[in-house]
Amino acid sequence: MLATVNNLFITVILLYRLAFPVLALLASPYFLYRMLRRGGYGFKLYYRLGLFPKLQRKKRGAKRIWIQAVSVGELSSIAKIMESLLKDSNIEIVLTGTTSTGLLMASQKYHSRILAHGPFPMDWWVFSRMAWWRIQPDLIITVDSELWPEHFYQASQHGVPALIINARLSDRTFDRLCRSSTARKLLLPKGLEILTTSERQSSRWIEIGIDQSHVQVVGNLKVDAVSSSVPSDVCPKQLRSEFGFAQDSLIIAGISTWPGEEELLIETMELVRGEQIDARILLIPRHAERRKKIASMLEQKGVTHHLRTHARQAPQGTLVYLADTTGELGTLIQCADLALGGKTLPPNQGGQNPIEPIAQGIALVLGPNFQNFFQTCGDLLVHDAIRTTESAEGAKQALINLAQNPEERKQLCFQARQWIDSQGSPSELTIEKIYSLLSSSA
Repeated sequence: MLATVNNLFITVILLYRLAFPVLALLASPYFLYRMLRRGGYGFKLYYRLGLFPKLQRKKRGAKRIWIQAVSVGELSSIAKIMESLLKDSNIEIVLTGTTSTGLLMASQKYHSRILAHGPFPMDWWVFSRMAWWRIQPDLIITVDSELWPEHFYQASQHGVPALIINARLSDRTFDRLCRSSTARKLLLPKGLEILTTSERQSSRWIEIGIDQSHVQVVGNLKVDAVSSSVPSDVCPKQLRSEFGFAQDSLIIAGISTWPGEEELLIETMELVRGEQIDARILLIPRHAERRKKIASMLEQKGVTHHLRTHARQAPQGTLVYLADTTGELGTLIQCADLALGGKTLPPNQGGQNPIEPIAQGIALVLGPNFQNFFQTCGDLLVHDAIRTTESAEGAKQALINLAQNPEERKQLCFQARQWIDSQGSPSELTIEKIYSLLSSSA
């Protein structure tokens, strides 16, 4: 029976290897467009082909971990784990990423402290095998739910444990895996270890075929990551001054906003200001390259605004501060009083992680579409720690109500803090699992 399962897995991998070049060629125009639009993808391009530099030999008794964190969000969530592992002289870390923003953040934070860092190799056997030959890890970790068939196959071939941390399955991925036994064979190798965020997510991983003994609920790593991602030398008063806001202004933050959400925030600000409240907007779009479109919209509406990429210091009297940079969200939102969570208003869907703003004491409003964080948002709703709405108009009204009611904002923040305190320390449990797998690896 075991031989049959292994043969099926190998067959599926071989089909994947044959299909990959064809699919990559068909998808290349789209990815080329994204690369040109967003920039930064030329950074260490040879890493994407598996051409990692020749690494130093492992120290006697040392273990090497290969961590793949796609972008800024995933990288931020493992901050506490990284700091703990970096203190261990017997741990060597190779850190890879996918997006240009995530790679930039990794370079800024860790380049002199880890063995190597750069783009994750394309998941085709030639590139993956070459990267594996050069890195020779004792453990591979992916963050959130990255499922790389060739990467996992190489792990099984080398007898190396594979661990997914902060693991979550979106509704779409879960449905697809439930429907397709081929996809499950390809994406879920035998022995895959899962550390997930909630009981609901745990049941999903078990339902699609992961052995129950390999699935553990540890909580959401973002809970631990927030405090370590915010510099202690920045205070809200300094930020308000830097943004050109008055110290007593009511600051509404747009967190990782998508098209249409910026316009709603401007309308909200104007309505609140009509109630004699000095409302200002801190606007942090999910994609900084949209700055020109957003600035053009603000100009058309005649709103006094300032772009952070022009200068950090804005003129006094600025109404909208457009933070068109990356990797600064956790720092910049410290001065906000309330916020709209991005990618939650139709037609956008999926949502952004709500933990970072609520952990910093910001009253949070979401639209109806937070599918990617359904369990977390559901828990927060049970604790009356956030506000959700059924429409864009409802979100606007919820923001206005909170702007007018400081006591309600305070109560939301209090409930959010209680929820956070109840989560324990997901990072510590994750670190325990990492060391357990390292001790069992050859």
